[in-house]
Amino acid sequence: MSGRGIRLNHHFCTVFLIVGLAGGCWVQGFQVSAWASPGTDIFQGFTQHIGDQIGKDKEAFAIADSCTVWFYQHMNQKPRPEVERIHFSPPSKTALDLNCEKRYPEGLEQARQAFGNMQQRLSLSLTFYQMALVGDGDDNQEYSAQEIQDVLEAFGLPFQEGQPLGGYLRALTGLFDSIRKDVQFKLLMEGTQVLMNKGYRFTDADQTALNQELH
Repeated sequence: MSGRGIRLNHHFCTVFLIVGLAGGCWVQGFQVSAWASPGTDIFQGFTQHIGDQIGKDKEAFAIADSCTVWFYQHMNQKPRPEVERIHFSPPSKTALDLNCEKRYPEGLEQARQAFGNMQQRLSLSLTFYQMALVGDGDDNQEYSAQEIQDVLEAFGLPFQEGQPLGGYLRALTGLFDSIRKDVQFKLLMEGTQVLMNKGYRFTDADQTALNQELH
């Protein structure tokens, strides 16, 4: 494949832990295609779609976390260790405001189940966001046609050259929605590995963008 090459020569290791989610350590280096870029709209639309879901997942996770702790406190028990690792808190919300008893009428076990479910979904959304950043191989906050093709084909989806940009965006956001709906971590990791095998890497710029979603 012809095109200009960008070699990022420094070594970068990212390991992040978010309620059980671990990142990886990847050496940087990526060869950029010479295909014309469709512009920033697809990349920004794709990452914004995932980011919006991350915001919802963080709020739902924090609510389940706060209510789980509240139920433990009312049972005069200490929360289990996994409940104590809190990363997100609903802004200006207290357990009273959250109305935990009505939200989880079955009590502690229902709250704990919600906590575990949202932990898993938040982790998947963050991991998918990481993959979307990796797919921007030259970190210019745009997807070239080659990058779009590589991301789609990494997950077994067809790439139709020359279709309207909205078609690409719908394909990418639909991929995220489908994987998140069934919490398909295995499919997500396998697709990411396909990209890695093509030379895509998680870079310093990607880590910076990811950190903004973690806060």
